[in-house]
Amino acid sequence: MPETAQFRYAHARLLARHGERPDDRVWRRMYSIGNLANYLQAASQTTLRIWTDGLHDGNNSHEIELTLRRHYRLYVDEIARWLPARWAVVVRPLAKLPDLPALQHLLGGGAAPAWMLDDPELRAYASENLATRITALEQSEHAYLVTAWQKGTALPHAWHDHWRNLWPMAARQTSGLTHIGDLLFAHTREIHSDPGTQTDRLRKQLMNRLTAAFRRYSFQPAAACAHIGIIALDCERLRADLIERALFAEPMDARP
Repeated sequence: MPETAQFRYAHARLLARHGERPDDRVWRRMYSIGNLANYLQAASQTTLRIWTDGLHDGNNSHEIELTLRRHYRLYVDEIARWLPARWAVVVRPLAKLPDLPALQHLLGGGAAPAWMLDDPELRAYASENLATRITALEQSEHAYLVTAWQKGTALPHAWHDHWRNLWPMAARQTSGLTHIGDLLFAHTREIHSDPGTQTDRLRKQLMNRLTAAFRRYSFQPAAACAHIGIIALDCERLRADLIERALFAEPMDARP
């Protein structure tokens, strides 16, 4: 399929997926359900079912997070398969973003918790021996992260530099990717500068900006990246709801 036609095909599917996302009315109805079993049952009747598939009311928080990470990785790979090959390699690294805090912890010599051993994407790097961890990472697609860590570079910055190196030389289509990267880094800085108190506001702000970028960069790779960012925020919201219900019988506070 010619690249232009493939972009059109991909964008049509992205628009469909974007339109299938739960709206505020659905989220409010879901949040009113205080029991995990009932929440999962209700989710199975909405488009949230692709994220809750495989979960049940006996799952603990680590099992919930692992299931969501697996679904997210599969989702990113699916989006990448819609795109021309030279742009698919730009999208696939987005699947690794949720793993960066864990990899930073492991490179720093922290003990590997049991949940990392249960994650097939992290298990190989979770040896109790730091040298073994580093060797495993050096022999993987994450080798560049080890080099960055040894130089004192934060892993998100190393990931971003690596990601940019994967972009084809096409300024018209990479300007949007630059904008998406700037949005993510600005959000990270704001979260770190004011942890906790403004998190919901900042996430809503990022959601609005990514939604605007999704529309602005139609038929460009940036639209796929913006969509994945939007989906990641949806998953983060769903994760909070699920874990709250796994730990408590009722939600601890009410959301607007």
